[in-house]
Amino acid sequence: MAGLVLAGSLHAQTLVDSDLTYDTVVSSGLSFPIAMAFLDPSDPTRFFVIEKASGRVKLVQNGAVVSTVLDLPVNNASERGLLGIALHPDFATNGYVYLYYTRSSTGADTSTQSAWLDNRVERYRWNGSALVEPTLIVAFPRDTTQNNGPNHDGGVILFGPDGKLYGVTGDLNRGFLSNPRIEQNTSTTAVAGVGGVFRLNPDGSIPPDNPFVSHADPRIQRLWAYGIRNSFGMDFDSLTARLWLTENGPNVYDEINLVGRGFNSGWLKLMGPDSRNAAYSENGNQAYDASDLVYLPNAYYADPVFSWLQPIGVTSIVFVRSARFDAGMRDEVIVGESNNGRLYRFTMNATRDDFVLTGALADRVADSATERNLQTFGTNWGVVTDLRIGPDGYLYVVSLYANRVYRIRPVNPPAIVSGQARLEGKQGLPLGAPLTLELRHGSNTVQTIATTLDAYGRFSERVASAGVYTVRAKAAGYLSVSLPSVSIVDGGFAYLDLRFQTLGDVNGDDVIDDADLLAVLFAFGGSDPQADLNGDGTVDDADLLTVLFNFGAGG
Repeated sequence: MAGLVLAGSLHAQTLVDSDLTYDTVVSSGLSFPIAMAFLDPSDPTRFFVIEKASGRVKLVQNGAVVSTVLDLPVNNASERGLLGIALHPDFATNGYVYLYYTRSSTGADTSTQSAWLDNRVERYRWNGSALVEPTLIVAFPRDTTQNNGPNHDGGVILFGPDGKLYGVTGDLNRGFLSNPRIEQNTSTTAVAGVGGVFRLNPDGSIPPDNPFVSHADPRIQRLWAYGIRNSFGMDFDSLTARLWLTENGPNVYDEINLVGRGFNSGWLKLMGPDSRNAAYSENGNQAYDASDLVYLPNAYYADPVFSWLQPIGVTSIVFVRSARFDAGMRDEVIVGESNNGRLYRFTMNATRDDFVLTGALADRVADSATERNLQTFGTNWGVVTDLRIGPDGYLYVVSLYANRVYRIRPVNPPAIVSGQARLEGKQGLPLGAPLTLELRHGSNTVQTIATTLDAYGRFSERVASAGVYTVRAKAAGYLSVSLPSVSIVDGGFAYLDLRFQTLGDVNGDDVIDDADLLAVLFAFGGSDPQADLNGDGTVDDADLLTVLFNFGAGG
């Protein structure tokens, strides 16, 4: 894709599923919106929207743009501009907002291609009315020995379940065969500095468990994956903690990739499945194999999970982690594009490492428009630059040239309870941790919901009937917590911010007593997950001390 310039048709939007409908959430006050971020996980009415060309971050409240909270000096030539936004996992307490943008060298917005300083991520603090205190996190600067765009800037940033900052940079047109670089699989020594997924600590430092941290060059050390031409879409499947990425090809093969630690996507030599032997001008119209790629230590190649032979200008990707939607959409994948104005839906397999593809798509490639359209979820959505699940559990769509934000929801939405549970004293991700919610009227339990947490500690479940409840929440190993006066209306939602602090209830009876102490002693030295209270893989002194410290406490 040469740029976000091919606006899809902007006629009335359609959805294939007649049980779904959409609302226009923001209809005015935006100019080339490219991404959004909700300020409060319990409030769908307040969010930031960033504008690509103006460099402005705007605050939306109740469907109206109420203020510009930051105006950055951007170079907006071609695919450059203000491109990505992510809120720190502890935004509620520290107010940190991260922005990825192309900085103008003039101090003002410009479309002059040469007036480019760098692509960068900066951190700001939200003070309630403005974004202040800029701090540079990482920069991808001009290099006079290489091309410097203006295409293939990437820009999507997000925080993973591990608390690290992930972002994607395109190749900035670097690493051609005539000027080879590692990240483009054309050199074993020279570094482009771009063309991959970076992974950083929130302060910009490089995590010691990055796959290429032993490399001498910090530009390689910060990489999680490389061999990426360009991308406008990235999301974690929170049910597995795996990262997925869309990738834009040249005149052939857009892709969806599953991106593990050390992934090499194959660009510049490969696009599409290795067996397709794609030849295009950038690879000298030569068919390469995966064996021809440049493999850093810990790197690996894998074919795309799905490809489009004729590029669609693939953009955003989102996992629909919401009980608002029925099976067939809940926890499945929605993908946007720029060339045809469509949304596409993909069904995950049982192990969530692949799509369910049959018939003409069993070869993992849409070879024609007919095959492409088999996955159509909706039409006439324009250039979709962001897809997000909102606090209300609905799917939000940012459309660049329509200058609008839409919301997709069921015609008759079910009431849900959602939220996030923080498990103090537990190591590792909360993925799969059991959670029980009891919805009570007085001493009567109206509904019991048994669920598990995702990799972010989040959950989303349906509520049988509206009401005002006391919610008793119980996470495995912890004493229960109760939240009074939780109101859920018909078709509405309640957000629960759960903090479990008292650990040691091994047998789940909501009292830490002799039975729990004996359970730890009996399992001592083993790996029983119930007795391994801190989740470090071994039942040891730390678990025993936890029970002793909290002995006698009850929920």
